[in-house]
Amino acid sequence: MKMDDKSFAQEMKRYVSNLDRDIYTISNIPEEVVAVIFAYVSRSPKSFRENIDTVIKEQGMGKDRAEKFHEKWVLNYGHASVAEHATVHIGVERVSRLFSSLLECANEFLSFTEYSQRYQRPRKGDNYIPQELDSHPTLKKEFEELCDFQYEVYSKLNTELFDFLKRKIPVPEGKEEKPHFRALEKIAFEDARYALNLSTLTNLGMTANARAIEQTISTLLSSRYLEARKRAEEIKSEVRFSVPTLVKYADENPYMVNTRKVVTESSNGLGGLEEKGKAENGSSVTLFDYTGRGKENPQAEALKEIARGLLFEFSGLSVVDIERHLSENISDIEKIFSIAVDSLGKHDNPAGIFKSVNYNAEFVLSEAAWHQLLRHRKFNWTIKEPSVEEGITIPPNITESETEHILLEAVVRSEKLYEKLVDASLYDVASYVVTNAHNRRVLGGFDLWEFYHLTNLRMSASAQWDIRNVVGQLAMRVKEVHPVFAVSALQRVE
Repeated sequence: MKMDDKSFAQEMKRYVSNLDRDIYTISNIPEEVVAVIFAYVSRSPKSFRENIDTVIKEQGMGKDRAEKFHEKWVLNYGHASVAEHATVHIGVERVSRLFSSLLECANEFLSFTEYSQRYQRPRKGDNYIPQELDSHPTLKKEFEELCDFQYEVYSKLNTELFDFLKRKIPVPEGKEEKPHFRALEKIAFEDARYALNLSTLTNLGMTANARAIEQTISTLLSSRYLEARKRAEEIKSEVRFSVPTLVKYADENPYMVNTRKVVTESSNGLGGLEEKGKAENGSSVTLFDYTGRGKENPQAEALKEIARGLLFEFSGLSVVDIERHLSENISDIEKIFSIAVDSLGKHDNPAGIFKSVNYNAEFVLSEAAWHQLLRHRKFNWTIKEPSVEEGITIPPNITESETEHILLEAVVRSEKLYEKLVDASLYDVASYVVTNAHNRRVLGGFDLWEFYHLTNLRMSASAQWDIRNVVGQLAMRVKEVHPVFAVSALQRVE
């Protein structure tokens, strides 16, 4: 096939952005067929353009050919990476905040944009009512009444906080009243939302490759939550229009289900939670592992990791030579790190070797803050289920405006229903009545590279106060063991 063939050129213009350059985009082709065309590169000398032409000519748009290819190579031989070339965009609407967190944590290669309670007001009645309550009419009525009550609390807090903020922060000289009040209104309803619970509905836009979607569907089908399993079936059904073969065998994972069951059962009877002191704003961060832990000078060990990697990448030295040099010239370790960060701008990512310095931390934080932090998918999260056992976080504006008692009405009423649902063995339903003010306990494994990104984003002036407080505590914990890194990262924050 010659590239100057007129019929070839005319056909190809429908599918590729140019015919004469080495870099081009491909469009107007089913995603499964794109995955096949890309996969051919490993076993065909032809260009992608020529492979597009071949597939189209042999079998229309090549869907049958794609299915046979995927059945052979992806399903039978386990070449799952082929599925990464097929991308799907999915709208996920009117799901609970609880489900949205399960979906967002199901796979690190999913991309999301979610309805934000920080910028949009939810509407009364927009709550997911668990199907399990259909056989418990009294509890179902109480659940619905709780949701309505908490919305009224939310509305009342909203009004009270807005009035308080107008008194506290008058219109600055030279600024128009309308945009100033809009900014205060936003602060009011983002603090008022701490009264809402996890059954509140939300919407998400999701983009992912077929491999990540297949794994996500399997994870959700293995969930303890009925809502997650039902939504996973819906996602699978809809995605099959775009990538039918690639999600064909996405199913419940017996290993995941059995492991959860066995570990839950075997952990019954273990000691209860230790008494915990209340941290500032209700949140706390404990750094329990990090590069250099147990060494005399953890900072020096971590700096050495970075210096070793940078010298290996950019010098002609071998690892043996580098170790000898660093041992004999200890002062060079921090100097090399300084060189690596001196010109690091606010929108720059640090060098890849920063990923060799690692941390593990335990967070106790509000559901409101958790739903922001979970979006950092470069963290390796280990997550406890929502509960009312970890205390609450109260927004400072609520305390200062003396409206704390209003929020506590919503919190206490949730806790009472939570206990009733647990007593009725409706453990999964109980999770939905947990409020945004209630704290969750999670473990997060991350590296220095992600720490720079996290502090830069979540400690900026525009970040919400709760997540800024949590990340600030994390920065202080890192500063205690690796002060040079913490100081360097915080210098980039606005």
